[in-house]
Amino acid sequence: MKALIFGAGNIGRGFLGAVLSKNGLEITFVDIDEQRIIDINRIGEYPIFVVSGEGTREENVHHLRGIHFYDTKSIVSAVKETDIILTAVGKNALSALAPSLAQGLVQRVKTRPRSEVHVVVIACENVQDNTTYLKSLLHPHIPDEYQNQINDLISFPNCVVDRIVPNSAPAILSKNPFAVTVEDYFQFVIDETALRFPFVPLIGVQTSPNLSATLEQKLFTLNMAHAVAGYFGYIRGYQFIHEAVQDKEILDLLDGALEEVGLTIVWRHKSIALLAQKEYAQKIVKRFMNPHLRDEITRVAREPKRKLGADDRLVKPALLTWEHGRIPSFLASGIVAALRYDYREDIQAQALVREIREKGLERVLRDVSGLPETHEIGRLVRADFLLRSL
Repeated sequence: MKALIFGAGNIGRGFLGAVLSKNGLEITFVDIDEQRIIDINRIGEYPIFVVSGEGTREENVHHLRGIHFYDTKSIVSAVKETDIILTAVGKNALSALAPSLAQGLVQRVKTRPRSEVHVVVIACENVQDNTTYLKSLLHPHIPDEYQNQINDLISFPNCVVDRIVPNSAPAILSKNPFAVTVEDYFQFVIDETALRFPFVPLIGVQTSPNLSATLEQKLFTLNMAHAVAGYFGYIRGYQFIHEAVQDKEILDLLDGALEEVGLTIVWRHKSIALLAQKEYAQKIVKRFMNPHLRDEITRVAREPKRKLGADDRLVKPALLTWEHGRIPSFLASGIVAALRYDYREDIQAQALVREIREKGLERVLRDVSGLPETHEIGRLVRADFLLRSL
C-alpha cells in the first residue's frame, strides 16, 4: 500500500509518517522545501526518538520518496496511484495544495476502473471540520461533470490528531536532518460516518461514529491547555513547557481553565462523563510535565493570531462557556496572555503587538477574535489586559 502526505514537517514525519510506516506503507512526502525533498530522495529514511517518562527509544521510517510542492505533474500521478492521502501543512496552506490535489483526484476518476477509484483523504489539521474544510477548497477546482463521482467514490472524513512533536535537538538533527522527537502517546481518530467504503484497518488509527465530541474535547482541552501553558510560561520567562507547568501559579491558572472548559464539554456532549473529562485533563497535564520532551515555549505559543481566532482553542471555548451561563474567568486570562505574547522572532506575535498599539485592543478583538465591543468576554479581556499594562 502507498500513502501520500502533504507536509514533511514535524507532524508529517513524527506523527503521520510514523503511524503509516508501522503499517508497512510506502510513503511519499510533498513539501515546499526543495532541499528537504532532495534530501528525502537521497536518504530515504529517518529515525524517530519516542520519549516517555521511562526514557527514549528509537524507531525508523523507511521506504520514502519526496515530491516538490510545485511539481504538479508528479503530484497528480501520485494521487492517482496512492491508497491514502493525508495533509499536515496547517489550515492556511490547504488552499495552496487544493488545485493539484483536485487535479489528481479528477485524473484518478478518469483513468481508474470505478471499483478502484476509492481513496481516503484526511486533513490532519488542528481545526474543527478539518477535512470538510479541505473538501470545500477542492470544489472550485473540480469540473462539474466529476463532482458527483468524487463525492460518491472518495471518502473525506474529518479527524482528530494528537501527538506532541517538539523541535529536535541539534545533536539529533546532525545525524539525520529528518530525525524527529515525539512523545509516546498519540491519538488518531477518523469519522467513520464519512467513509464511502470499508476502511482498511490501520494500526494506531481508530474510527468513531461521534467524532464531533472527540474533536471538541481535544481542541478545547488539549490545544487550549497547551497554548495557555505556553503563553503563561512565556510571561514567566520559562523556556520549556514542563518548566511552566511546575510553576504553582501557572498550574493553578491552567487547572482553572481546564475546569471551566471541562464543564462546558460535558454540557455539550452527553457521551462524555464528567469523571472521564477530568481524567482526560489530568492526563494532559501529566504529558506536559514530561521533562524528556523539552517542548519549547516559543514553539507551542507561536502564531497567536491564529490561536485567537473565533473558532479556535481560546476564544471558542470561552464563548461556549458563556453560552452555558458561566463566566469564563480563567479562559479570559489565557486570551489576555496570548494578546501579550511578543516574541521577537514570531511574525504573528509582532503583528499583533503592532495592531494593538495602532488600532487599540477593542478593534483587534473584533478583527482577530470576532468579539464585539459589547460582548462581556471582550470586557473581561480588556479589563485584565489593561490591569496588566499599569
